Amino acid sequence: MAEPLPPRNTPGSPAPDPWARESAQESALAELLRSPLDEAARDREGVPRGRALSAALFLAAALAGTGFTVLGYRLAASNEGGAAASAPTTAATATTAAGPVLPAGYQPLGEGYGARVERILLRPDAAFVSLTFSVDAEHDPTETLGHQGGQWLLEFPDGTTLQSSAVVFDPVARAAATIAFPPFDSDPASATLRLVSVEEIHTAEFSAAGAGSEPALPEDGGMSLTLEPATFALEGGGTLRLGALTLERGAGALEWTVEGGGGKAYVNPTVTLEGTTEVALILHDPFFDLRSRALSDPPPPLAAAGRAELIPLNPTVTDPGGLFRVTLRFEATWTTSSPAAAVFTLAGADVVDLTASA
Repeated sequence: MAEPLPPRNTPGSPAPDPWARESAQESALAELLRSPLDEAARDREGVPRGRALSAALFLAAALAGTGFTVLGYRLAASNEGGAAASAPTTAATATTAAGPVLPAGYQPLGEGYGARVERILLRPDAAFVSLTFSVDAEHDPTETLGHQGGQWLLEFPDGTTLQSSAVVFDPVARAAATIAFPPFDSDPASATLRLVSVEEIHTAEFSAAGAGSEPALPEDGGMSLTLEPATFALEGGGTLRLGALTLERGAGALEWTVEGGGGKAYVNPTVTLEGTTEVALILHDPFFDLRSRALSDPPPPLAAAGRAELIPLNPTVTDPGGLFRVTLRFEATWTTSSPAAAVFTLAGADVVDLTASA
């Protein structure tokens, strides 16, 4: 059975028109990420200086008055010779201020942010649980590293447990994610959503080099080159091995695999051919023109192996001419996993059931 498609706005789907009204989602997202306690924080910071000074003077006077009263009491007690038993005192209970809180309905998920279950979509081939994220009152959404994926479980009262198959991030609304599960027949409202491990994204830049096997790129067909070095260590994520670099006029391709530990990665290469003319090949990205939108660049899809399709940076310059040297520079992205613990209930979330209609 084919992998189920995410319910909406998944990486690889056509991106929205940046001039369309949907681009207003970015402003809405900023409000979604902002905690309502931000307004209270700003109000506190904006207290006029005159009021603050008056409050400080009042507090100092109150403390001074309290000191004189206590001193007078102690002198009166000493004049009575200390014969009277001291009155029982009431111990003051120190209260600790509560930590930063999340907006209503959000439960802690990571450092400075939380999540809330919004919707459950049931299909004959899969089930999807959609979440939104929000920061607490002490964190800035633009500087907070949110959820980057992980392993989730659905637990039912009868002991049945389902393991997530993917975590898909919305390419526009970065404060939203969808967790994919195998299909089930149980009542979703009775289930518990549990996070058991989280992923941390790492990036690093590498380079390799080689030389053309012919004086120039052939008119027809192409050539295959081996670059050195061919292996690169991904800290905690295995070893990235480069395959052959295939070149032809106006195109290229680079194959790669990740070895060891079941690691997955993503490779974004740039190839430079230096001959009589310099030719630059970059990753073919059909959504390149939309990448300048801050919210339209989701985390890259990771895989155990891949093939990067390359196109000329300048379509009019495709052949280096004469003997040429090849330089490869690429950014690799991979993840490492660590244990986690967070629990959410699905009761009260909207349920869209398409199993009967299908």
